[in-house]
Formats: sequence, structure tokens, C-alpha cells
Amino acid sequence: MVQPLEQAIRAHYERLPAGERKIADVLLDIGDDLPAYSATELAGRAGVSKATATRLVRRLGFADYQELRQRTRASQAAGSPLAELHGAALPGSLGRHLEHDLTCLARTLEGVAAGQAGRAVDILAGAGTVWVVGFRNSHALALYARELLVQVKPDVRLLPLPGQTLAEDLSALKRRDAVLTIGFRRRPPVLAKIVRAANQAGAEVVLLADPSLGDLGDEAAVTFRCLGRGASLFDSYVAPMSLLNYLCAEVALALGEAAQAKLRRSEQLHEAFGDFGF
Repeated sequence: MVQPLEQAIRAHYERLPAGERKIADVLLDIGDDLPAYSATELAGRAGVSKATATRLVRRLGFADYQELRQRTRASQAAGSPLAELHGAALPGSLGRHLEHDLTCLARTLEGVAAGQAGRAVDILAGAGTVWVVGFRNSHALALYARELLVQVKPDVRLLPLPGQTLAEDLSALKRRDAVLTIGFRRRPPVLAKIVRAANQAGAEVVLLADPSLGDLGDEAAVTFRCLGRGASLFDSYVAPMSLLNYLCAEVALALGEAAQAKLRRSEQLHEAFGDFGF
């Protein structure tokens, strides 16, 4: 059975030759507009040969580009917002939602390469300051990650701050800082500039995004591509939420006594302030 295109690309992405990865990035970028392009147009947009595009299509499990276009059209018809909104009220749709989220979670975590998570933990645990960055829906994930890390590390900062520009804060970036960047679609262009500013400052970037990220992932020390298309109208963030939970817990374990001391002091202050009176 052929996987949905985005999932098929995600499953192969890290092992793709450079030329096929360029085509994959174009496919992820154009998304549902794919049927409007010929194979020649896609190859031209990616700057590779048509033969390279054909090899990728076959690697992803499609007989040829025509089959890929037909399946994309069928997927569009089945997944229009109006149809999905109507279907959400039908019996059994919660089960479909659950199955979809479990699939996204399993395939994302199974796709994490050996040593990849450990490298990210080392970067976050060893950083002087951890900067956690996310825009739009990714900001909620960034806030979650910051709230976990701040319990075990002394200097964890969330960006962007309400009503503020980024330059003043990012001017403090320094060597051996870590920038935990959450960048799910639709990403503002400033995200790429933040990654490059971090690299210029000698900070290390840990990046979580969806498979449509493209070449920006190559500029991070560690990149996790998480499946995020939802079963219905809205994107799903089950996979990145779980991955962030795991990474932050591993950071706490790596910090050992320092994390325990920070947690103990927090508990003392909670009690002194009466934070949890109910």
C-alpha cells in the first residue's frame, strides 16, 4: 500500500541522494498544488534532471509521476475542509483521529536516527543559555519546552516576547548557547534568519519542524522532522509534544544533581508563596 506523499517523503528523507532531496523539498513546498505541475516543471524548479524526479517518485512507491498526480487529486477531494468539517460530526471520526495521531507519533519517533536525540540532549544540557523560539502555533510548543527546561536549568529564555522585536535579545547570543527552535508550517521567514544568527554567534541549534522544512534543516546541529498533518482541519502536534517531553526529561537526567537542586529550590519557593493552595 502506497503511503500518503508527505509520510513517504518523511520515511525516506534522511537517506535521499542530494538531487532527489531537492525534488522532495519542492514536493513538500507545493503540497496540494502538485497536480498543476508536470514532472519537467518540477525538475526545473528543483534544478535537477527529469530522470532524478522519476527516481524519487519510484522510490516513494509510485509507478510513475502520473500515478502520483492522480493520488494527490484524490486526496484533495477526500480532504477538503468542507468535507472534513462535515465528516467530523459523524460516528467513528474520533477513532480515525486517534489512529492518525498514533501513526504520526510512531512514525516520527521511529524515524529519529541513532544518536540524534542524544546529541540534542548534550547540546541543551551543556548550554550556558537555552533560547526557545517559536512563532504562531509553534509558540505554544516553545512555551511548553521552556516550562519543562526552566525547572532544571537556570537560564532558559522564550522568544518572541509579546510586543518586542528580536534584535535586542538575540544580540546576547554567545558561543555554547543553545537555540531550541520550533518551526512548523506555516513558518515566517524570520525563523531562518534566527537560525543563521545563532550559527554566526557560535550557538548550536536544535530544530523541530515538519517534513516541509527544506534546506534550513541542514543549518541546524540537530533537526527533527515530525509528522504534523492532522486527520481533519487542523495540524496535529502530538509527535513534537512527545519528543519535546522526552528530550527535556533526558536533559534533566543528564544534569543530575544540578537539576535536582534547582527542583528542590523551586519546591521550597512554591511552598513559601502558597502557589498550589487548592
